[in-house]
Amino acid sequence: MRKRPLVLLASLAAVAAAPWLLDRIGARSGAAQAASAESPKQEAVLNYEQSNGKKLFEHYCAVCHGASGEGDGFNAFNLSPKPRNLADRAAMTSFSDQQLADAISRGGWERGKSNLMPPWGHTLNERQIRYLVAYLRTLRESK
Repeated sequence: MRKRPLVLLASLAAVAAAPWLLDRIGARSGAAQAASAESPKQEAVLNYEQSNGKKLFEHYCAVCHGASGEGDGFNAFNLSPKPRNLADRAAMTSFSDQQLADAISRGGWERGKSNLMPPWGHTLNERQIRYLVAYLRTLRESK
C-alpha cells in the first residue's frame, strides 16, 4: 500500500513538468533549426595534419590573415601591405607546398614579400609547418 502514494506523486510530477519539458525541447529544436538555416555550408572534415594545422593557424596566423585566411585579420588594418589572401585559389595554386613552407619558416622578406611576416622557423618545427601547409590547402579548397 505504501507504493501507491509514491506512484501517484511521481505521476503528478510528470504531468506538471510536461508543459515545461515540451517547451524546452521545442526551444532547442527551434534554435538548432535556426542555426542550420543560417549556415547551410557544411564545414569540411579535416584529417589529422589539417586539424593540427588549423589549431596552429588560429594561434599564429589568424591575427593577420583572418580566421578564414582572407587577409582580414585583426592586425590587417595596421599593416601595409595587407596580408595575403590565403583563400584565393588562383594565387595559392601557383605556390608549391615547399614554397609555402619556406615562406612560413623564413618569413615574408626572405621570399621577397612583406617584411612584416615574421619567420616562424624558430618557433615552429618542420612537422608543424607541414601541418600549416596542409591546412592552408583546405582554405584554398573550401573557397
